[in-house]
Amino acid sequence: MTVRYLERIEEHAGTDTWYLDPDRCGGGCVADNGPNAFDLVESLLGPAEAVAAHVTRDAAGTDRQAGITLRAGDARARVLLDWSHPGERKDVEVRTADGAVLAVDMLAGHSEFKGSLWHEYVGVLADFERRVRDGLVEDPGGPSALRLVGDAYRLAGERTREGVG
Repeated sequence: MTVRYLERIEEHAGTDTWYLDPDRCGGGCVADNGPNAFDLVESLLGPAEAVAAHVTRDAAGTDRQAGITLRAGDARARVLLDWSHPGERKDVEVRTADGAVLAVDMLAGHSEFKGSLWHEYVGVLADFERRVRDGLVEDPGGPSALRLVGDAYRLAGERTREGVG
């Protein structure tokens, strides 16, 4: 499986420069787009663990690009994140055991800039409403995505110290 979240972050952030300051916002593409991609992987493949990561940072220290490899059972997933990509690409490609390739463009049908975000927000709000109404507190997806973000940063740091990254 390959999951891509590629965009030029300045097009999304506009004049909100705090978005590009990891000390103020907590990180770059891994912290921002990573949880979405990791949640998608786990939704399709089940619980995952990060096994490798490479992160490229700009002069300010903001992670602009990352490649993270996850393992979920016998399956592997590559998560590719890029905040310097011209335009926007968000897609998933799955190669099945019999060699078939299945692909989904998550921006399909949303030609307006940032148009794909509105259906995401509707889903997030509907889930929040359901959780409040039903008294649901536990959400294994959130903590797992945060764990994978931390693991990706940790693995990328280890690779750099070893002279590989």
